[in-house]
Amino acid sequence: MLKYIPYVLLFALVTMIVYAWGMWRAMRQQQDLSNMLSAKGISKVKKALKKNGSLTEKELEPFIKDLTAKQPFSREQIAVTDPKKFLDSILPYMIKQKMITETQENGKAVYQLRR
Repeated sequence: MLKYIPYVLLFALVTMIVYAWGMWRAMRQQQDLSNMLSAKGISKVKKALKKNGSLTEKELEPFIKDLTAKQPFSREQIAVTDPKKFLDSILPYMIKQKMITETQENGKAVYQLRR
């Protein structure tokens, strides 16, 4: 009987670790999905600017309109519902990170890839 106690304790320890890991993932899931969506959006904007040269914010909206992000083995999904707000959040980040530049042409902000 005493020889089974270490196995029971080991099973309890492994169960605790798996449960804690699952809780930690569940708490961070929204932030991870948001980061994935932002990364996809940045990639789409860069591809659009590379292909078309310089574009305004209004011209960039169709490229990210139906963008979604989903983690593997999860049903949770996040999507862009308002392209203008989404671009308002990622374009300043891209400028700050020196990925793109913003210039004024005819009173409108025009974005292009940094050379």
